[in-house]
Amino acid sequence: TVNSTPLAPTVTSPVAYCQGATAVVLTATGTNLLWYTAAIGGTGTTTAPTPSTTAGGTTIYYVSQTTGSCEGPRAAITVNVTATPLAPTVTSPVTYCQNATATALTATGANLKWYTVPTGGTALAGAPTPITTTIGSTTYYVSQSTGTCEGPRASIVVNVVAVTAAPTVSSPVVYCQGATATALTATGTGLLWYTTATGGTGTATAPIPATTTVGSTTYYVSQTSSCGESPRASIVVTINATPLAPTATTPITYCQGATATALTATGTGLLWYTAATGGTGSATAPVPSTTTAGATTYYVSQTTGVCEGPRAAIVVNVTAPPAAPTVASPVAYCQGATATALTATGTGLLWYIAATGGTGSTTAPTPLTTTVGNTIYYVSQTTGTCEGPRAAITVTVNAIPAAPAVATPVVYCQGATATALTATGTNLLWYTAATGGTGTATAPTPSTTTAGNTIYYVSQTTTGCESPRAAITVTVNATPGAPTVTTPVSYCQGGTGVALTATGTNLKWYTVATGGTASTTAPIPSTATVGATTYYVSQTTGVCEGPRAAIVVNVNAGPAITSQPVDINTCATTATFTATASGTNLTYQWQLSTDGGLTYTAIPGATSSTLVLTGLTAAQGNYKYRLVVSSASCSSATSNAVSAKVGITPVVVLTAAPTVNFNPYTNGGLYTTVSPVGNYTYQWKRNNNIISNTTTSITKANGLLDEFGSYQVTVTDVVTGCFGVSNAITVSD
Repeated sequence: TVNSTPLAPTVTSPVAYCQGATAVVLTATGTNLLWYTAAIGGTGTTTAPTPSTTAGGTTIYYVSQTTGSCEGPRAAITVNVTATPLAPTVTSPVTYCQNATATALTATGANLKWYTVPTGGTALAGAPTPITTTIGSTTYYVSQSTGTCEGPRASIVVNVVAVTAAPTVSSPVVYCQGATATALTATGTGLLWYTTATGGTGTATAPIPATTTVGSTTYYVSQTSSCGESPRASIVVTINATPLAPTATTPITYCQGATATALTATGTGLLWYTAATGGTGSATAPVPSTTTAGATTYYVSQTTGVCEGPRAAIVVNVTAPPAAPTVASPVAYCQGATATALTATGTGLLWYIAATGGTGSTTAPTPLTTTVGNTIYYVSQTTGTCEGPRAAITVTVNAIPAAPAVATPVVYCQGATATALTATGTNLLWYTAATGGTGTATAPTPSTTTAGNTIYYVSQTTTGCESPRAAITVTVNATPGAPTVTTPVSYCQGGTGVALTATGTNLKWYTVATGGTASTTAPIPSTATVGATTYYVSQTTGVCEGPRAAIVVNVNAGPAITSQPVDINTCATTATFTATASGTNLTYQWQLSTDGGLTYTAIPGATSSTLVLTGLTAAQGNYKYRLVVSSASCSSATSNAVSAKVGITPVVVLTAAPTVNFNPYTNGGLYTTVSPVGNYTYQWKRNNNIISNTTTSITKANGLLDEFGSYQVTVTDVVTGCFGVSNAITVSD
């Protein structure tokens, strides 16, 4: 088969590019295209080439089409890359005063194109003429072209400036009230300062704003140049009020070692300090350290704009935790005892069952005593919100010991000397009751005074725990009474003695009241010597011997009167008779005879050696009295009989005759009348002085009534000595 050769493909040629432009893949119209870089030969590629525009020049590409295995002739595509022209030469910037007449911009180049944008856009119809009505900068752009290739654009900046621009200022200028201000500043030439927007006279000295009053003040400044004085620029000076100190809570209290949080205050633009003045404030609130107990003062201010107010102080108190409370430990209980709530000395106590952790209780625990062993409780105290370390209280529950070993019963005779009771144990306590009462460490010595049974109780104590009580029964057997005896037993000296007797059981005879050696044989007293001897006898029941009864044996000598009573004559109504006698164990009895001594009777109660008589009368003058002295069964002795005669006190009456008025010529006297009639003596006194007259009367005749005065006479019974005193008579003229 002979296939026809296809025609060359249809192409567009030439293809033009500007240097640096973005090329596209070449195209042709045909089937199964093959691309070449040479007119003949070479190896075709099915991939259409993309021309390079890097360098200016001409490049020819070739393309064929194939039908089956038959390739047609190659068509040529010429690609022309034209070099890009340079940017035109320009003068920039171009400056105009505002509203000046501008001319069209110029540039040096070929086929110029003017633009208002650096890239893109539509070229202007011609060179633009800048507008100067508005101050500012406008940039224009211009390029030149070679053929269809346009070069880069050159920029021309057109500056439209005011005749003289207002100076550059910073506004507003802000001060805090009372701050130190500095002179205002502006950037410009030949500055002039004003206090009004228009008018007035400018000064070259920049003003210093006053900061005493809160508010805003506007200052004005202009500059001068070749275009004259510029408009005035305004500078607003604002005086801001200093803010108050922020609101803060103080003091703030932490416990030592607690986790603190950042301090807080209510205010704007807070700044934090560690000093009341000076230093650099921090916008970050400090977190107090709680490592060390004590007080630390922090300070905080607030700011409004640039104005910082006074600082508020916040005192942070770090409280040292209180010491552990004071406790008594260990606390000991006996098993089964009634425990009381634990105690500790401290404030705000909290109780725990663990050394750390757990939740404290304000109620003190009451230990359990059911089980022997140790339990540890813990307690802390708090000051405010700070809790101190825990003190440990060990509660020991001790086992109760057994009752001590005792010997019982213990037997005594009534009245015997007992010894202290004994028991085998530790730290013994003795009681008189099975329960209750207060124990004593001193073992009791039983009383043997009364017969009967008494139970004593004793416990032992170990580790503070008291055992049950052991009972000791003490039996006191009754001591028999002393035997019945007759005492005293009297003998006359030289009489025959007989064995002593007593009524009782199992008699024992002694010669001493206590001690000595007993004899079951009753003794026979000796009567050889006058005196008293005491014998003793007891009786026994079982092993108990009773008290001893005393039997006094008196051996008496016969009595004798050694001093007789004597008769008594008296004017009184009392009389005392006394007699003495010899002998042993004497007894006395006075007797009375009212018939002159013929018969005598005993005077009741008159049983001593002296007899005192009262209420005597003269009629009893013939009574007789005697004393009978006896000595047991020995013969008696009788005293002489005596009497007590009672005299009568005479009554004396003194009279004057014929009168008590005497003169030298009157004869008279003083006379006595005495009753009863008796044998008397007379003793006269004048003015209480004894005179020599002893007769029954005194007269002028006997020469004794020779002086005036008071006379009186004492009359005495010659037998009884009883006397009476007369009345007194005064004798005068």
